Amino acid sequence: MASFLAMLFCQLLWSQYSADTLFTHVSKMPCFGDCASQAKDVEAQKKCSDRALVQFISRHLEYPEEAKSKKIEGTVYVNFVIDETGLVKSPTLLTDIGSGCGEAALAVIKAMPTWEPGMQDGQPVNVKLNLPIQFSLRNAEQALAERFTITWGDIVGDTVSIEQLQRNLPFSVYVRGPEGDSRYVDELAFTYANRGKRKTTATSRGGISDDLVAIVEKSKNGGKFIITASVQDGGQFISISRAFYVAD
Repeated sequence: MASFLAMLFCQLLWSQYSADTLFTHVSKMPCFGDCASQAKDVEAQKKCSDRALVQFISRHLEYPEEAKSKKIEGTVYVNFVIDETGLVKSPTLLTDIGSGCGEAALAVIKAMPTWEPGMQDGQPVNVKLNLPIQFSLRNAEQALAERFTITWGDIVGDTVSIEQLQRNLPFSVYVRGPEGDSRYVDELAFTYANRGKRKTTATSRGGISDDLVAIVEKSKNGGKFIITASVQDGGQFISISRAFYVAD
């Protein structure tokens, strides 16, 4: 009898949350990326999911050329459904700012990978989400720059020693584009900053000039060493920076 009642309860619960039932808030909201497996609790998962979602949008949102030329900035609001399998369904434009921004916002929603579905009473359910997508020319330039990488010799991570800096002086600085292709460096700058003071020198191309060597020689432990490279992409100049804490 107990087994029968349990089965009946499950059937009633399942019928309560049918394929047509749509939630706006559930006990466990949908999770973007791999955050459901990486984060330990619901709050940590939410923070991880929000961060991963912002990164995805910044990397995949295409700023319309018409909006750029007209210097249009603002926020587009969209909503969409994460269904019980985690698929993105029914993306809808709520508020538009024109010049193709609404279409670009919908395109990035449609490009999203599968989410971890929302849960209610232990069941995966359909959840409708509202999302603001900001169009900012400054943010667009920053997002584009983040798709480029700077490499210099064998330096990795965000900490570098004086010995490493000196050891890599014979090597050029390279910039790789979003597809891993090497880009020509139009201008290269080294900066050493410590206690509010900064020393910067720039030179053309990716080679290490005597002026750049002088910045390395002035660097001390406890400061910050910054490499800045300027490259061209689609006819515009992009400045990419990489900062290192100087320590043995």
